[in-house]
Amino acid sequence: MNRTRKFYRVFIVFMVVVMVAAASLSAAAPARAQVCAVQHVVQQGENLFRIGLAYGYSWTVLQQYNGLPNPNYIRVGQVICIPPRAVPPIGVPVTPTPNPNPIVYYPPPGVYPFIDFNTRTAGVGDTLVISGQRFPGNATVDIFIAPRTPGIQPTYPALPSGSATVNADGTLTTNFTIPAEVGGVALHGASFSILVRARGSGYYGFNFVVNPRP
Repeated sequence: MNRTRKFYRVFIVFMVVVMVAAASLSAAAPARAQVCAVQHVVQQGENLFRIGLAYGYSWTVLQQYNGLPNPNYIRVGQVICIPPRAVPPIGVPVTPTPNPNPIVYYPPPGVYPFIDFNTRTAGVGDTLVISGQRFPGNATVDIFIAPRTPGIQPTYPALPSGSATVNADGTLTTNFTIPAEVGGVALHGASFSILVRARGSGYYGFNFVVNPRP
């Protein structure tokens, strides 16, 4: 009988300790949420593991930082506080810092770059705005131009007529002025073919413009 009473007494003390700890964690969550650098609103189908993966943290870090007593229970619409790289003490305001290592895009197999222009009519001396997508991120690209004859593969010069740098996400926006000559030969014709090619990888995209002054 004494053993039974002792067991229940220890059990009750244990439960009280657990409840106090859970209450402390719950009370810490709002304080964190007030000073967090980035807030994530939980969407349908998300869990703490997926959210942590998206921001570069383990789920255990998010659980501790947000004071979540049960990491398996988060609800749609709940705000999850994403900690900065150096987590300050509770109550100390933080300043968001940019990610020094943004994700750099690289075309997956079967996906190739393409380019377009702000106009499809341009001649020697005119400046085009070249926009591109799906190039290797942060790559340096060379810009080549050659006379175009429909149905015949254009012959581009060995040296480029310009260059640019691709953004980390694989997009490109650059100005390009159509030169008077390429490879020492005057540039003329009814249309021009423009090719943008990434150094190293060789990924390229091309398109053409009509020359109003052939």
